[in-house]
Amino acid sequence: MLSEKENNYLELIRTPLEGRDSRAIKLLFKGLHPTDIAAIFNAVSEEDMLFLFRLLTPDVASEVFLEVDEHLRERLIAVISSNELVEVVDEMETDDAADIISELPADDARKVLDSLDDEESIELQKLLSYPEDTAGGKMQTELISVNENATVDEAIEEVRRNASHVENISNVFVVNSSGELVGVAPLDKLILARWTEKIMTVTDTEPIMAVTDLDQEEVAKLFQRYELFTMPVVDHNNKLLGRITVDDVVDVIEEEIFEDFYRMASLNVGEKPLDPPFRAFKMRAPWLLLNLVTAFCAASVVKIFEGTIETLVVLAVLMPIVAGLGGNAATQTITVVIRGLALGDVGLRNARKIIFKETLVGLANGLLIGAVAGLIAYILGSDVMLGVLIFLAMTANLFIAGLGGATVPLILRRLNLDPALSSSIFVTAFTDIGGFFTFLGLAAVFIKAGWL
Repeated sequence: MLSEKENNYLELIRTPLEGRDSRAIKLLFKGLHPTDIAAIFNAVSEEDMLFLFRLLTPDVASEVFLEVDEHLRERLIAVISSNELVEVVDEMETDDAADIISELPADDARKVLDSLDDEESIELQKLLSYPEDTAGGKMQTELISVNENATVDEAIEEVRRNASHVENISNVFVVNSSGELVGVAPLDKLILARWTEKIMTVTDTEPIMAVTDLDQEEVAKLFQRYELFTMPVVDHNNKLLGRITVDDVVDVIEEEIFEDFYRMASLNVGEKPLDPPFRAFKMRAPWLLLNLVTAFCAASVVKIFEGTIETLVVLAVLMPIVAGLGGNAATQTITVVIRGLALGDVGLRNARKIIFKETLVGLANGLLIGAVAGLIAYILGSDVMLGVLIFLAMTANLFIAGLGGATVPLILRRLNLDPALSSSIFVTAFTDIGGFFTFLGLAAVFIKAGWL
């Protein structure tokens, strides 16, 4: 959906676009941010989009290419020529270029790599060898580094010499003669230092850094914890290979958040809103089938107490309330625990404390909600003992919800699985089975004792 500003731009461009007035469109594009141009692309036909794209200079086209969504980018790749694609990729920073090339079919990717100059092609192939969700997969090779024996003046001169092709310069990386990272010199300290001073006098010799195989989520945590703008990336021998900038980390954080949302909703993280129906069906069906299995497990518990329900039909009306409240309570617990795991506040080191706390909260909520539910049942004309039954069952199931909601994500993390998977599948089944079993089991005891 376009913003008001983007709608205004679309209106301004509509007439010259219909008349194919290239000059007027180029003048309009001069004042637009690539993000706004990308939004216009999303609102026009494929033919118009291609016409507009070919009016952009290569440097602007490369930025727009990165701003459009994945499906629009696929459409562009399909209609532009190989030479146009090479021009666009050649203008990108290495990390962005590697991301784009990784999305291409193998033949097209090879064609683009072969068309670039040898040095850039080799760099991109190295980046493509790292898993996408690691520090190596997120880093760019454009950076400014100087030898540890350099002076401040020499470092500043290196910044000036490379400023045209290295963006977002906030640090100069200091290396030894073997290319190993010695430290990081912040740009503000360089500017304030005397030119004749050695670079090491303004260098942080214990910088926060990432090894190439560090998971992107851990990288994001480091940026957040130490309020970084740039982080060096090294190999296991401490050799400087690249850097990660804060704009890349923002994308990682957004990606991780939505990945957790998808998994908590039992969705495949690869699914996109504009996917073809059949692809969406293939991604969702397995999760729903697993959910069906867990639902039958819960139904089998109800089947065990079929005679109890026949004796007191009102149980069939009340048992979904007990199970439903348990599911909602478990979702609350899961959300808190998964957020804690994502931020690093929760881990195996404090697992017992978390489980105890969430179980205690579940028990307290159970006592409260159970008492209110029992009172409501009594006010609506039910037997006093039926209210007691609801109170006991609700208390037990919210206790189970707290225990399961805290334990299952921690177990999944211990097994190196995504804790977000625990939401609508495992824990919901946990509370459904627990709710039905406690409610109907207690009902059977009450009936046998003659209390109902």
